[in-house]
Amino acid sequence: MKIKELTKRSKEIISVKMKLEWFSRFYGSPVFRQSKKRISEKEVRRIQGDLFEHGIFSQIEISSKKIYLKVLRGRSLRVRKKYLRHLVLFILAVITTSMTGALLRGRDPFASFHDFSYGFPYSFALLAILFCHEMGHYLFCKHYKVEVTLPYFIPFFVPGFHPGTLGAFIKIRSPIPNKRALFDIGVAGPLAGFVVSIIILVTGFSRLPDEAGIYSYISQIHPLDTANYTLGNTLLYDWISSLFDGQRLPMNEMCHFPLIFAGWFGLLVTAINLMPIGQLDGGHITYAMFGDRARLIAIATFALLIFLNIYLISNFNSYIWVLWCILILFFIRFRHPPTLNNFIQLDRKRKIVGWLSYLIFITCFSPMPIYIS
Repeated sequence: MKIKELTKRSKEIISVKMKLEWFSRFYGSPVFRQSKKRISEKEVRRIQGDLFEHGIFSQIEISSKKIYLKVLRGRSLRVRKKYLRHLVLFILAVITTSMTGALLRGRDPFASFHDFSYGFPYSFALLAILFCHEMGHYLFCKHYKVEVTLPYFIPFFVPGFHPGTLGAFIKIRSPIPNKRALFDIGVAGPLAGFVVSIIILVTGFSRLPDEAGIYSYISQIHPLDTANYTLGNTLLYDWISSLFDGQRLPMNEMCHFPLIFAGWFGLLVTAINLMPIGQLDGGHITYAMFGDRARLIAIATFALLIFLNIYLISNFNSYIWVLWCILILFFIRFRHPPTLNNFIQLDRKRKIVGWLSYLIFITCFSPMPIYIS
């Protein structure tokens, strides 16, 4: 939408309730103003809602005497859909995760389709978790009329220990209207992925053979005395495991059981996304709950992560979180951008869900997710 059309449509919706600052149109963002004596914040927020219904984004700013409404831009009414790209990436992710799943079960995915098919249970379980996580974000974006893409899956395969994908993501192409929308969009993904991870994990443990069956199965994959990767435990994984007497399955052999490994990985992905930092899902939740104080919480969390790195490096020679710290420092950052209307606060139910998300983060987080035993 061009600036002339944007200004014209905005004036038609706002009518005489606010005055256009004439020179503002030349800077690409028309600004309307009115004295606090003549218009209330509630009425301006209602105008903002009317603009949004007509596909126009805006942001409210308040001074000591006046209220300003800055019109940012309009939603694109014709977004070119590239479904083929999403489909191709998804199919490739199915292939790479199936190959990984087959290798984890002691099969050569390149030998035959039969051997390749041994990876299907793992592929289905892991991609179901990632898909539900991203669709949680996607559906709430649609609910709040925020422009968003379908999930992009990232296929990845290496001949070694790896989950077979680098995850999935969506692109949000328009501003978030308010804190409630930000919270709902941010929390929906981790909660959806978390629930599916629990279901898959419980299903995997319910089908776990007895101790003799476990070691008989593992011996068909590799010699029992072979050094292997050990996956880190979490509070929630340990609790679910104890319900099914799952301690008989060693953490250094768990990756050979596709549903249990996919469920464990789903909990790890949930914990990473719920870190209360920057543009992570946990950062969205924290900003919606605490506003500008979210930056201090993000810095404090990052400091704890640095201390964890120092401890793991000095005691276990583990550099598992170093790359993640670099990504946070240079890409994810600590400051969260404001929504279009920060005056709308969270209700009590959302705050309870927010605190629940922090509890989920704590119970799903593993200080050392992987190490060599």
